[in-house]
Formats: sequence, structure tokens, C-alpha cells
Amino acid sequence: MYLYLWIVFVGFILLYTLPLLSRKNRTRWKITQAILVTSSVLLAVLAIEFLIIPPLIPIIFVIVVSFLTDKSTYTKIGLIIAGIVLLFIAGGAFYLFHDDPNYVENYIKNNPELASMHVIVNGEVIVSQESDVKRPLASVVKTIVAIAYANEVVKGTIDSEERIPLDELEKFHLANTDGGAHPAWLNEMREAGKVVNNEVSLQEVAKGMIRYSSNANTDFLLEKLGEASINRVVEELELENHDPVFPIVASLLASEYINDQHGGGLSNQQLEEMLQSITLEEYRELAWEIHNVLKKGEAAFFDGTVSIPMELQKIWSNRLPNATVEDYGKVMEAISNDKATLPGGEGILREIMEWPMELHASNREKYAHFGAKGGSTAFVLNQALYIEDKNGKKIEVIIFTEGFNFIEFIKMNRSMNSFLLKVLNER
Repeated sequence: MYLYLWIVFVGFILLYTLPLLSRKNRTRWKITQAILVTSSVLLAVLAIEFLIIPPLIPIIFVIVVSFLTDKSTYTKIGLIIAGIVLLFIAGGAFYLFHDDPNYVENYIKNNPELASMHVIVNGEVIVSQESDVKRPLASVVKTIVAIAYANEVVKGTIDSEERIPLDELEKFHLANTDGGAHPAWLNEMREAGKVVNNEVSLQEVAKGMIRYSSNANTDFLLEKLGEASINRVVEELELENHDPVFPIVASLLASEYINDQHGGGLSNQQLEEMLQSITLEEYRELAWEIHNVLKKGEAAFFDGTVSIPMELQKIWSNRLPNATVEDYGKVMEAISNDKATLPGGEGILREIMEWPMELHASNREKYAHFGAKGGSTAFVLNQALYIEDKNGKKIEVIIFTEGFNFIEFIKMNRSMNSFLLKVLNER
């Protein structure tokens, strides 16, 4: 969206400055036009950048330029209408995608029923808003799977260097349901030469679960580690408000599976009512049942792709494992203090969680450790992270937010990282 806006603005400038390259066009009127247009564009850019009535300034800009640049009334009217429509859309888009950490801060402050935040500095809780309210975790729950993985490697029940056929992961991949996470991870593995004989190491599978948030890798690891091993982490870390962990992909397919079990003739409303009518425990059992079908490669009830209506996606999102920001404050603090895993698992876990250190040189310059896991659906946007600076200062920040409309989600998603950096820099 930024690109389109700049094309519009630069286009106006070029339209009135390029003709001046010809000597015959360098009349006082043409030069005045170019100066006025360029000045108006710069004012519009500054106004939008600092959010001074973003849609209004471009409209004023177009009206002024239109009257200055043509003597024909009809041409002026056409320019005004076209310019207002184009720049109103462009100005609105710029505002919508403008990175604004204050927007996130205000959303959290003004919507306590929809947002929780927990900040710990050197073991002391300094921010705690709605910290005991359970909210959907989305992919943040994958942190628990990563801890269980490190524990099982230490115990020797699994081998981090085991080669995993990509076909085994593909059983749990649903195209176009993870924001391109799994294909992006596969591309990186191939470009890095880590796919050999169509296999990757188990360690890379775990890293892809966290860095790229691959749902396919997650559900494969759920199967590899076992339900008991994963939920044992919840008990050992004393996460009092944490729901049991269950398959993500399989639960997303619940409506498709139920529909198939009833002959394929159920309406979306009927499916919604049926999903709402079952208890959470029954829902989790259903997810594991579907998971077992997927792992056998016999999921005839779908062809590898799904299109889940938003009302059914909302049920799925709400019924994903829930927990509190206080719970994940404990989790991130335990990882930062090397207490999340069995002795010997600390390095394994850090290699998986501290992908921001690998991704950005600036993080390596500023921090000794930086680990993070985000999570989102169409209705949820979460972040959980820990950092340790070069002086040994440790900070954990957990934010769980939900209940967005479309515009709010775009603004929150665009601005979340800058807000997190602002929080870290202020501590």
C-alpha cells in the first residue's frame, strides 16, 4: 500500500516538473505550477505521516492543484472528483498501514475485556493488566511443544538429528490456512541445502514450528512427542490456567469432518450449532480423532485444501488452547533463566526460540538473548517474548489481544512489533 501512495504523489510531481526540462515550457506560469504542486505534495506527505486528518489533507491538496493547473471548468471538476477518490483511498490506506505503536497501546488500555498485558523486569512484575484472564493462545502454544521437544531430546526418547520425510509433514499441511508459513519454511530449507533425499532433521522441524509457525510441523511433533509429554510441561511449569494442548490442524478440520460423517449435507449454521453444542473435552477428543485419521494418510473427507467460513473459524479460534498472560510470563521467564527444561535442554530450546537473534544483526548487537513466539488468527493477535541485554538485564513481555474488527486487526498487526520495541526500550 505504501508503494501505491508514493506512486500517486511522485506522479503528480513528475507531471508538472518534467515538462520544465524543455526550455519552451519554462514560463512563469509553468514554473509556478510546478512549485505549487511539489509544495502541496510535500505538505500532504507530512500531514499523513503525522496523522493530521489524513483523508482531509489529500483532498485539499487535489482541489488546490486542480484549480491551479487548468482553466477548463469541466477539466477541473473531473480532476477534483478523480483526485478526491484516488487520494482519499490512498490516504486512508496509508493511515491504515501506518506503523503506530500508540495505536496498540491505546487498544490495550481502552479494551481491558479484550486485551491482557504482562511485563516482568528482572523478576519483578511491573505491568499486569487482566493477567488472570484466559484467552485463546493461537500459535503461542507452540512454545509448550518446543519445551516438551527439548525434554524428550535430553531424555533420549527422540533424536534431534533424525531425518524426517517431508511426506510425513505433508499429512498435516492444509494449503492456504497458515499464511504461507509451511511453504516458506520449506523454501528456506531447500535454499539452505537442508533437504536431502526429501528429508530434513527433526531439529529443523522444531525450529520451523517456532520461527515460521508451521502448523504442519506442530501437529507432526504432537504425534512424535505424545500428548502426555506435552501436557506434562504445563504441570511442571505450574501453569494453573493453561488448557491441555491438542492438534491445531485437526481441530480446524472439525467442521469438514463432522459434515462428512453426516453425509456432507449440513449447512454452515447446522455445523456451527453442532460444534457449539459439544463440550471442550469432547471437542479436544474430536481433534485427536481427526489427527489420527490424518497421520494414517487416509483423510478422504478433504482433498488437502479447505475453505472454512468465518463463523466456523471463530469457533475454532476461540476453542484453541487458552491460557493467561501470567502463565506465559512464567514460561518466558523460565526459558530466560534456563529453568524451562530438564538439565541439558536449555541450549536445545534456545536454538529453537531465539530465531530473532539469527534473523537480525541488530538484535545480536543489542541483546545477549532474544526469544519470541507470536500467534494469530483472524480474531486473535498475541506476542510472548523474553530478552536479556548485554548487561544481564532480563525482560519478559506477554500480550494477548482479541475481538478485532477488520480495520483494528490490520492496524494492530502492522504496529505490534514497534509497540513491543517501544516497551522494551522504555524498560
